[in-house]
Amino acid sequence: MMTLLLASCSDSIAPVYAGTTVQIIKAGNLIELETEFDRYNYDLNTLQDGVPPLILQSFPREIASLNSSKKKKNVFFKSLLPMILLANDEIRRERQILVDLDELSKMNGGDFADSDFHLLKTLAKRYGVKLNRKNPRQTLNKLLQRVDVIPTDLAMAQAANESAYGTSRFSLLANNLFGEWTFTPGAGIVPEGRPEGEIYEVRRFNTLLDSVRSYQKNLNTHSAYRTFRKLRAEARAADQKLSGKHLANGLLYYSTRREAYIKDLQSLIKQNRLERYAAATLRKG
Repeated sequence: MMTLLLASCSDSIAPVYAGTTVQIIKAGNLIELETEFDRYNYDLNTLQDGVPPLILQSFPREIASLNSSKKKKNVFFKSLLPMILLANDEIRRERQILVDLDELSKMNGGDFADSDFHLLKTLAKRYGVKLNRKNPRQTLNKLLQRVDVIPTDLAMAQAANESAYGTSRFSLLANNLFGEWTFTPGAGIVPEGRPEGEIYEVRRFNTLLDSVRSYQKNLNTHSAYRTFRKLRAEARAADQKLSGKHLANGLLYYSTRREAYIKDLQSLIKQNRLERYAAATLRKG
């Protein structure tokens, strides 16, 4: 039932998660949230056994009133990490589909079976790549640049920056962690001080995981982040680990603050030692 529920809120063609049962947490306050974390023996300082696959539907409003900056950050990053890993796991499975298609195509002299071509077509549509029917390998290569994970430390830093560690109005009212807009009237929240004549709204999400998924798809498809995807592909080609601090250089157009925004992200990663979560994986048992 849980797997079906998760699959229904994702437009991914890949399996959602192949490990233990995913749990959706609806915590009304911080005590309930910490109780859930304790139930799964989940602590950011002891991740050697993996991160439990937990989805927090919304942050408790209490997080905004926490006086301790250390406590606020701990709750925020602890809640966010499982959802980033779950969303990356979905992308990783889609990427593996492409890798398998690539190998099969090479074995078949460059040809694609009908079922394989259908998979390629589905992913091309999802990731905004124009399907080249005469040269499907060209489509596959373009998809390999887009269908890839977002470094955990970078996603955590951007969420912290955009949502003020989960305390912003849009984070609490709309589950929007990354400041994403929508131009569909009524699909979001009208920001205070919006200029007259503008129609954009801050997008509303059903769960925090949906916000993470949308953010990842944004970085993987929007033309403004070509440099980000290029840097990531170069790291892959050189068999290097994906570094959030390095790939942040490709996000010049994520904010009107341009270079200052990039420096803020890199500073957040360093100050909060977010690189330590780069190797975190989902719990398998």
